[in-house]
Parts: sequence; C-alpha cells; structure tokens
Amino acid sequence: MSAVSPVGGTPDLDARPTPYHRLATLRPAWSAWGRPLLTVVAAVIAYVVLASVLLVLTILVLALAPGVNVAIGVTSGDPTSPLDVGIALAMGALWWPAAMVGVRIGGWRPLGPTWSVAARLRRERLRFTGALAVLAALVVVAAAALAGGLAGAGADGASAGAGSSAAGGGASVLQMLLVVLLVLVLVPLQALGLELALRGMVLQAVGTWLRSPVIGILVVAALAFIGREATAAVMVPALAAALAAAVLAWKTGGLELPIVLTATTTGTALIVSALAAGSGTGAGVAALGAAVAAPGTSAAALAGTGTGPVHADAALAGGVAAAVALLVLAAVIVVVVSRREGLRLLEPVGRAADEPVPDPVLI
Repeated sequence: MSAVSPVGGTPDLDARPTPYHRLATLRPAWSAWGRPLLTVVAAVIAYVVLASVLLVLTILVLALAPGVNVAIGVTSGDPTSPLDVGIALAMGALWWPAAMVGVRIGGWRPLGPTWSVAARLRRERLRFTGALAVLAALVVVAAAALAGGLAGAGADGASAGAGSSAAGGGASVLQMLLVVLLVLVLVPLQALGLELALRGMVLQAVGTWLRSPVIGILVVAALAFIGREATAAVMVPALAAALAAAVLAWKTGGLELPIVLTATTTGTALIVSALAAGSGTGAGVAALGAAVAAPGTSAAALAGTGTGPVHADAALAGGVAAAVALLVLAAVIVVVVSRREGLRLLEPVGRAADEPVPDPVLI
C-alpha cells in the first residue's frame, strides 16, 4: 500500500519508510494538531494521581508499622536505604501506566507504535542491540567510578574516612541485600516507564508536528533538567543520557536499546553507589545514578551525606566522565547499527511504506 501523508491522507509518491518519531502520523486522526498536547497532559495527570496514591499508601503503612520512623525525608537520597531506593524506583515505574494512559486516552491510538516501528517490542533485536547496550552501560558506570575514585584519591585521608563512615558505615548486610533485590525487581519497570514516556511519547508528540527529529530530540534532552539537583555533576550526565537515549530510539526505530541501556546503567549505578557510599568512587557513580533516575524523586539528587569538597569534586568528575562515555558510545552504536542495517549515518530504521497501518483504538 502507499504511504499516507500525516494530514491529508493522500499517497506519498516517494513512499519512504516512516521514521520512529513520525509514527503518530500513520493515521490522520492520530495526528490532529491537539493530540500531542492531550497525550502529554493525560500522562502527567495520570502520573500525579498514581504517585499521590503510592505516597499516601506508603505513609499509612509506615505509620501503622510498629517502630518505624515515618519521616521519609530522613533517608532521602541515601543509596543504602531500602525504603528510599524502593520508593524512588516505584515512583519511576509509575511512568509506564501513565504513558499508556497518555497514548491511549490522550492520543487515542494504540500503544504498539510507541514501542517501535514494528508496533511491538522487537525481541529479536535485543539479541544484538541489547548486548551492545549492556556493554555500553557497564563502560559508562566504570568510567564514572574510575573518575570519581581518582578525583577523591588526592584528598586528605582523614576527611575522606569521616565522610565514608558517616555515609555508609551504618549499612548492614541485610540492608544491602534488600537494596540489591529492589534494584533487580524495580529497575526494569522504571526503565520501561521512563523510556516509554520520555523517549517514546514525547518524541512522537513533537514528531507529529515536525518532520525533522532534531527538535524532538532537543525537547527530550531539555526535559532531563526537570526535577533534578541543579548541579553540574548531575545535569551534565543527565543531558548526555537523554540525548543518547533519544538519538538511539530514533536511529534504531524503537525503544528496545534505550530501555536496556537505561536499565543496566541505573541498576549498576545504584548498586555500586550503595556499596561504595561515602567514597570518591561512590560519589562519582552516584552522580550518574542521579542523572538517569526518574525526575522528581529522591534518587535524582546526590546523597546528603559526605558532601564535602572531596565528594563534590568526585561527583563532578564522575558525572563528566559518564557524560563523555555516554555520548561517545552512543555515536559508536549509531555507526554499528548503520553498517549492520545498510543505512546512511543519518538515516534511521523506519517502518516500510507497504506495512499495514495499525488498527485504530475503538475503546
């Protein structure tokens, strides 16, 4: 069948594949001028409602539990606190149902095209691109840890020791096991939610209006500044992570690679920063963890413990190193995907013009 123009429904004579960020234009009803705004607004409202319910239920449970401190802010930003880590990750995971509400209710279209150009999660692509994403994430975390460790190594030993004792000395083995368990269970859900909402829903919302992906990628990058600690240590890697994920979603034609990249980076960063809390290494990785965490959560800010000059320098070094590694590795992956798919460097994987258009949403 011929490709369909986003507005008039007339055949597109060049029949070019539809790139990922333009999939909301497959049907004229999906690309009405107000649909992108309704999609985003519906998702935000759904998230606020879900997050409010989660926080209220958490406070009620803690208030009824005997011997539990209900002041959640006491542990805010502590990477060794199962309570804080669990709440932050659960808040991020809520973006999954919120984005679904936005696409289905606000955009009034099926969720499939938001996952990829194949209108589904392409598991077959994970065998190749998934391995690339995992390797890239591990390199990024290693770069943040190494830079943070080197930046903190030259400081006065007594000062560093005091910070380490204050931050991580009270963490028990049980606490660490609970943190690791929560990370393994909730990080994949958070990655699904964040990528579906920020790189999927938002990128396609802007792509409904504009053919070029550049503005959409820049908008996604700008959103990384919202709800995070306003320090260079966090903002620099947050911008790099958002840019890398958006470019990879556009280039590969779907969210599979960004989801794996975000999940591996977040999970590894949380575990390493918890195990190395109070050290330069931990501060460097914590900056990366705050950069890829869900916006507005306690995890999106550096821990309040050990914030002396040693840890500030280590956090900045780790954040900058992670940002550079993210951008370089994203560029490498773009080149590899281009060669593997037989595409030009600035040509994305698209939806073939003769592919059937997904059915409209009826309910």
